Amino acid sequence: MGKNQKAIKVLQRLFDAGYGTEKEIVNMAMDEMLALPGVNVADLCIISELQKSIKANKVISYLSGKTEVKEETKGVDYGGTT
Repeated sequence: MGKNQKAIKVLQRLFDAGYGTEKEIVNMAMDEMLALPGVNVADLCIISELQKSIKANKVISYLSGKTEVKEETKGVDYGGTT
């Protein structure tokens, strides 16, 4: 499984845990991440990279593995579905 698929699975875990918006994900503290069921060190790294991507408005490109920036990701409520 590639990095992008792992990132998508971690994002789905965040949705399942009730984090449905970019703001909620960006504001997650380390304690909240560690409290998620089944989270390991690799997942923490992915969550950290996901937070950086959201802050840089590059979450779509991060998840897809592409280098392009999708401006329309700003302020999107993902709603916990894929």
